[in-house]
Amino acid sequence: MQVPHSGRRAALVTIVIGETYAATWVRLAQESWVRYASTYGLDLIVIACPLDTSELAAARSPAWQKLLILNQPWAKQYERIVWLDSDIVIAPHAQNIIEAAGPAEKISLTISGGRSSDAERMVFIERLYEARFLPTAEQMVWSAEVEKNYMDHKVPPHDFMFNTGVMVVSPQHHNELFLQCYEGEHVGRLYEQPLLSHEIIGRDLAHLINSRFNWGVQEALFFYLPEIITLKQRPPAFVDPVLKLARFLVRCELANSYFLHFYGSMNLMKRLSHADIFGGTAVELFINEGG
Repeated sequence: MQVPHSGRRAALVTIVIGETYAATWVRLAQESWVRYASTYGLDLIVIACPLDTSELAAARSPAWQKLLILNQPWAKQYERIVWLDSDIVIAPHAQNIIEAAGPAEKISLTISGGRSSDAERMVFIERLYEARFLPTAEQMVWSAEVEKNYMDHKVPPHDFMFNTGVMVVSPQHHNELFLQCYEGEHVGRLYEQPLLSHEIIGRDLAHLINSRFNWGVQEALFFYLPEIITLKQRPPAFVDPVLKLARFLVRCELANSYFLHFYGSMNLMKRLSHADIFGGTAVELFINEGG
């Protein structure tokens, strides 16, 4: 892959592999990414082909290949690379993540679950597992979930985990770490995140940035529209009202966020149009549809 020298010091980078993912990114995200990159003077690099075609790469999710971006020849021209997962849309009012980042030696990112309070995280876990916990256990419940996610991936546990869907990194400082993690074992649904979090914590590399730079849709859906969790089992007449409320929540969350992340919500993302997200305020969605 050839990337011409633009003279810019930073780039916004993602990987979009597969027709469905590419079509979804073009339909929902591309315009907002182009606008953001232009506003803050970033190159935009969208990788559409695997960076690794080995048996190791074929056996696991393309999500792992974010760990190879700093090793590409074109990466050396940049001081900073802003990595974004492709299931992110960028709000028109989004702030400059480079200005929010720490020194180049650090990896700037957010904590998984960082947008929520202890009580909200407890609600999330209860609905995820269809369980009930004592109200005094709210911190313990989330800590147990974080530990489980590490252990499920055969990684030593910590009290917290980072969300590696948004990171500001440096080719000069972090390529070796990324390549080391790329050789890790793929054993769970969170892909490279537990292992990379473990290494960042162990090396004291983290610089925390505002959670609005990695604001999950999934939490809002679990809090305010839990019916969407079992939508596939619902009768057809139930589906359209739930999706209408989901579009309302997406617009609300876009207004709250800088980068709105659809982790765990790709099935919803595939159902949305650009106008569903960017077509006005949340209330205007109902006014325009006569609701």
